[in-house]
Amino acid sequence: MEHIVIIGGGFGGLSFLKKARKSNNKFTLIDKKNHHLFQPLLYQVATAVLSPADITVPIRNLFKDDKNVTIKLGEVVDIRKDSKKVILQNGEEIDYDKLLISTGATYSYFGNDEWGEYSNGLKNINDALDIRDKILKAFEKAENEIDKVVRQRYLNFVVIGGGPTGVELAGSIAEIAFKNINKEFRNFNSNDSKVYLIEAGSRILPAFSPKLSFKARVYLEKLGVTVRTGEKVENIEEMIVFTDKGKIITDNIIWAAGNKASSLIEKIDTDTDSEGRAFVNQDCSIKDDDNIFVIGDAANFKNSKGDPLPGIAPVAIQQGRYVGSNIIKDVPQNKRKPFKYMDKGIMATIGGFKAIGVVGKYEISGFIAWLFWSLIHLVYLIGYKSKFVVAIEWIFAFFFNKRGTRLIYRDNS
Repeated sequence: MEHIVIIGGGFGGLSFLKKARKSNNKFTLIDKKNHHLFQPLLYQVATAVLSPADITVPIRNLFKDDKNVTIKLGEVVDIRKDSKKVILQNGEEIDYDKLLISTGATYSYFGNDEWGEYSNGLKNINDALDIRDKILKAFEKAENEIDKVVRQRYLNFVVIGGGPTGVELAGSIAEIAFKNINKEFRNFNSNDSKVYLIEAGSRILPAFSPKLSFKARVYLEKLGVTVRTGEKVENIEEMIVFTDKGKIITDNIIWAAGNKASSLIEKIDTDTDSEGRAFVNQDCSIKDDDNIFVIGDAANFKNSKGDPLPGIAPVAIQQGRYVGSNIIKDVPQNKRKPFKYMDKGIMATIGGFKAIGVVGKYEISGFIAWLFWSLIHLVYLIGYKSKFVVAIEWIFAFFFNKRGTRLIYRDNS
């Protein structure tokens, strides 16, 4: 019997544990939070469509019947490969025989970490609630502001980064600004709002074909988003975004432009790429220790073309199941079949019940794509109650233009 420690209760860690728990080994899952977060829908919490409870589930509840699984709330701050120990922030040391690291990614400001002081990122529930409160308070501040110039500062929203997160946020903010709050305020017109999506590259959603990328841009612009591609952010200061083409005065800056692997990867002293991801073997183990596995966003796994797999949930899920299967069968490293990612397609929602996607060899867009996107996310969402609640929220939003309750949770600062 071996003791296997899992760091991270995200898609990869949970998929591994659900598979490997069927073995006779002992497992300890360590996470800073007591819940699993369905991150693909986090932007809907940030824009008041869903509540935090709709996309989270307590980790302990998932494994309450598994006597060989221990859940530990804590933060790992060090990993000692020589003695096979992980060190928690409180000083506790946990021995392991095998270690799985699935810690995901965090923000990257490309060497300009001070920008984080003036912008909001979106990686966890607190981030989502911060953005939600920032957006909703912006409208309240605009309502109470007499000076038109200052008022416009509150009504300007800048999303930096034209990947899926940036596109989803920009589209959802536009729906709030131009559709959902219509007639609710007296001191300004909802059309006074300006939602900017800034992307340094030549097009948004570069992982998709130029055709789908163009359609996504058209959908966003119809929602009222000002899409500015080929524009590089050069500096962010308090209430100002400076680009190579000018500046925008705003009290609402959301950063969705860059990611880097968790700093915990540095503790295993292995080769990493420019984003801090560990280079891994074809069995997801690191190059100099076959007892340590890294999966998901924290890993640089090369596909058959030599390109790293994307940092998306299906990759982490499949890698977790793959490593779990090898643990169950107790397959030695030299006999493990290489991991092969089964690409079932990729999708991105735009807003206004529109999406784009690739399903097999087919490209889809518009409302049909949104239906596919909705179904896929409901399937992957953990918990029957969550699936039901989220489905009801989406149905109400579609038929009655009723989004989730726009509550301001934090103080009046």
